[in-house]
Amino acid sequence: MAMTKNLSNLPIEEKERFLDSFDIVQTDCDGVLWLLGNPFDGVERAVRALRTNGKRVIFVSNNSVRPMEDYRAKLDKLTDHTVDDDDIIHPAKIVIQYLREIKFDALCYVIGSTNFKNYLKEAGFQVLDGPNEPVQESARAVMASISDGQAVKAVIVDFDYNMNNVKLLRAQLYLQHDALFIAGAMDTVLPLGPRMRLIGPGCYVEVLQNIADRKPIVLGKPGLQMSKMLKRMYSIEDPRRVLFVGDQPEMDVKFGHISNYQTLLVGTGGVKEEQLKKFSDKPDITPDYYIESFAALEQIVREVVVYKARNGDKSGP
Repeated sequence: MAMTKNLSNLPIEEKERFLDSFDIVQTDCDGVLWLLGNPFDGVERAVRALRTNGKRVIFVSNNSVRPMEDYRAKLDKLTDHTVDDDDIIHPAKIVIQYLREIKFDALCYVIGSTNFKNYLKEAGFQVLDGPNEPVQESARAVMASISDGQAVKAVIVDFDYNMNNVKLLRAQLYLQHDALFIAGAMDTVLPLGPRMRLIGPGCYVEVLQNIADRKPIVLGKPGLQMSKMLKRMYSIEDPRRVLFVGDQPEMDVKFGHISNYQTLLVGTGGVKEEQLKKFSDKPDITPDYYIESFAALEQIVREVVVYKARNGDKSGP
């Protein structure tokens, strides 16, 4: 049975071992660093404490709706303008990298946000999308819309605020003609607050997967292909020296376990420590550690630094 340790309640010796056990922190953003764009108090101090004590912090999000400029603006405030674009990861970035790796040079049908599609276009890929306008409610009109004869060689699905049934039907036909099937964000639920949990893009991916009898290449969390790509991008040789921080067990913790990272769940996304009992028979979504907030990591670092100093180790964690 998988057990989760509350990081704040551990003896100082275990906190020291924890902090010494990783070199890289990969962290989710929404629900961990901020909620609806508003940073949680103390996050910037926790990021600074980790980085000051030798940890590389990489920001890994499933949200491609938010433009890179917005990520930069938010993370610049949290990191004193010292974060590199290379340390900001979201599905559009991974999809582009994957398509380049396989030397893809054909038409893509893309279900996703305007930003997601723009990133692909700016990277030089041919993008087909829509329809975004209502279609006449008749089988003849729908068939004319979806049976367009376009030479689509890849169907890419991410979060689309304007998702509609015709887009799914169109994607279904392309997949039935052996187009590559790629998924970005796989969240089935989008938590926007304790009482606001919306349908996520993973639900649409599951519909297409079932109807087309095809499994997608998943390039968002918790995709194995994304995990492999991040390990190559950051030259990760020992995944146990990486700590993945997230707020959603089904996405973040599962991604961490798929990657063989250590996992830390924060409570700011709505999942509290007492709820983890129901995951005890599901080791793939049970975190190694729990803490109330990302900001609380600052205190852990401070305690360990003081403990080491008192015990004659002034080199820091």
